[in-house]
Amino acid sequence: MNSRGGEIDHYLLVAVLVLTGFGLIMSFSAGGFMSGSSAKFSNDSLFFFKRELIRVALALVFFLVALNINYRKLRSLIVPFFGAMLGAMLLTLLLAQSVRGSRSWIMGIQPVEIARIALVLFLADFIDKKGEDFKKIKVGYIPGVAAVGLLAVIIGLQPDFGSAMALSILGYTMLFLGGANLLAWAGGLGLASVLFVTAALTQKHVLGRLTGFWWGLTRPEELGALIGSSSGHVKNTLIQAHQSILGIGSGGFFGVGLGQSRQKFLFVSEAHTDFIYSIIGEEGGLLFAGIIMLVFLVILWRGIKLSLQLSDRFESLTVLGLSCGIFIYAVINISVALGIFPITGLPLPFLSYGGSALVANAASVGLILNISKHRGEKSGQTFIRKNNGVSDSRWRDGRSSLSWSGRSRRR
Repeated sequence: MNSRGGEIDHYLLVAVLVLTGFGLIMSFSAGGFMSGSSAKFSNDSLFFFKRELIRVALALVFFLVALNINYRKLRSLIVPFFGAMLGAMLLTLLLAQSVRGSRSWIMGIQPVEIARIALVLFLADFIDKKGEDFKKIKVGYIPGVAAVGLLAVIIGLQPDFGSAMALSILGYTMLFLGGANLLAWAGGLGLASVLFVTAALTQKHVLGRLTGFWWGLTRPEELGALIGSSSGHVKNTLIQAHQSILGIGSGGFFGVGLGQSRQKFLFVSEAHTDFIYSIIGEEGGLLFAGIIMLVFLVILWRGIKLSLQLSDRFESLTVLGLSCGIFIYAVINISVALGIFPITGLPLPFLSYGGSALVANAASVGLILNISKHRGEKSGQTFIRKNNGVSDSRWRDGRSSLSWSGRSRRR
């Protein structure tokens, strides 16, 4: 496995394949009891496994498209794509039916997952086009933070504060890495945090989750009494966090064995989705839980390393944004399972049961690997697809690559 230009990043590919394969296994292990004991799922213990298998196949299609697409030629479509995703988010807010208090789904799709990719591409494109002007507050930072804020507000109104928070963190990370004015960035971060917390506290379910999280974190010795005396979202949060930690703790170092989890017998809610990491920790122990953490660190490491090898600023920021997006979601989900972060409802990339997130993450990795094939190309070099170092002259883009080192383009 090497990292020569013209080849995809094999370390990243292997890391994603490991997560996806293990996710299929856990969709059966964690969801088998729930589906097998419910007429809603035809009492089929393989229900979630078979559905996830179909979604993996669909994700593979999007992965292959992203891996082979001429992204430079289609770069002019990034702004319309971002605008279309804002429109899709608004339609979801206005037309979608409320599911568990949130209007996040429309026609079986969760648009916020695709919006994450759109945000990364938009910010990478915007920062690159602004060049040195991006460091100026009025023409650089303010438009960039406005794009992040607008998307976060729409998602927050659904209300989906977990996704709004994750995308805000991702967006602000990209603004920082892109070279935003540090004073303006820090001030905006503080203001955004205050506004976000204020808005979140107006939502009863969010306040209940925060209260339950804080009590569980600061008063663990009173947990039994707190659960008995509380109700609603506070009680549910205390129970979920307690059962998740109990599951991870009972796994010890080597775990209780694949398929042997006790917590999946409806003690841990959403065992196959939001709290899949708890089941991994119980069945695979600290060993497998640690390996999963390590694999996500590999994804972040390869993203950072690849970005440093790219001479094109747009490509570098795109790789950073997409890899950071996957890592941010993973950190938040794992932190929730460990009881050190409030419950958000965010999935664990490639492992949690689901379709929209899996497809979006697969497309993200496909694009990262696509870009990785062009390491070592100088800015301005023609776009040529390569297979194992052999150029395919049937696919070329005669236009110049977009430079970030020698020229600053302003609009």
